Amino acid sequence: MTTVRRWIVGRGLLGRAVERARPDRAYAVDVPWGDPEGATTALLAGLAGFVASAAPGRLEIHWCAGRAVTSTPRERVFEEVGVFRAFLAGVAELPDDVRDRLVVSLASSVGGAYAAAGHAPFSEATPVAPASAYGEGKLAMEAALGETAASAGLRAVVARITNIYGPGQDLTKAQGLISVLARAHLTGHPASIYVPLDTLRDYVYEDDAGAIISAAAERAARTPRGTTTLKIVGSGRAVSIGALVSELQRLRRRHGAIVLGGGDARGQSSDLRVRSRVWTDLDALAGTTLPEGLHRVFVAQLRGAARR
Repeated sequence: MTTVRRWIVGRGLLGRAVERARPDRAYAVDVPWGDPEGATTALLAGLAGFVASAAPGRLEIHWCAGRAVTSTPRERVFEEVGVFRAFLAGVAELPDDVRDRLVVSLASSVGGAYAAAGHAPFSEATPVAPASAYGEGKLAMEAALGETAASAGLRAVVARITNIYGPGQDLTKAQGLISVLARAHLTGHPASIYVPLDTLRDYVYEDDAGAIISAAAERAARTPRGTTTLKIVGSGRAVSIGALVSELQRLRRRHGAIVLGGGDARGQSSDLRVRSRVWTDLDALAGTTLPEGLHRVFVAQLRGAARR
């Protein structure tokens, strides 16, 4: 049995889900993300420690980090891009035998890539059309990984993820409509929705996304050196925001407070339906239904409120 050593960079909703996808304990490093220079230093030191601590066998680095959202200023977005590029420069300098057994995955964004594209559903072959600095930054990171993989002989996966949700959502970020709606049902405080209710999104549960990314990295290890595989990660099921609100109301048997039109909708598309055409058998790992996922989010918030 091949030994696999994993490092999951970023300990948010997605990073923890990728870690849970397998039973082994992943490598971890504390990174001061608010300080780009400090983050780069910590990541490069972590890279050296990761390689030194690994037994012979496959290596995986899953980049699940990122604090930017669609409304983040360009300067802040590209600070994150700069940190990622500096990290890749360190990866490119690893010994050849290490690079030969390394797979790097990058969590990217369907919304960032296709926000200004028309004619949904989108696939991996759809030309990208970002509508914000956030999208441009994600695509810059994708390009940097592809270039490094080709020049340094890595194997890489770019996971363009749809709207991920789950109990682990960080409610301090301007993301996570499902968690915000669940909190509105729990607390009675109104939730702001700043796009039309007929806006279509693909919601993928956190553990489903983690399982697909983990399986994609395993498969990428069998591709030729220098290969970067682009994979859309989602549920394959589009839901309007209005239908999402109605489903949550049905499950909770009461109406939550909603305010329409409050917020910044720049960089948002009205239709983000997707259909992956790459490694489509992995899509079966997205088996959590929307009612199941909504229930888990609400129960987790209920338990959290009870502990406070």
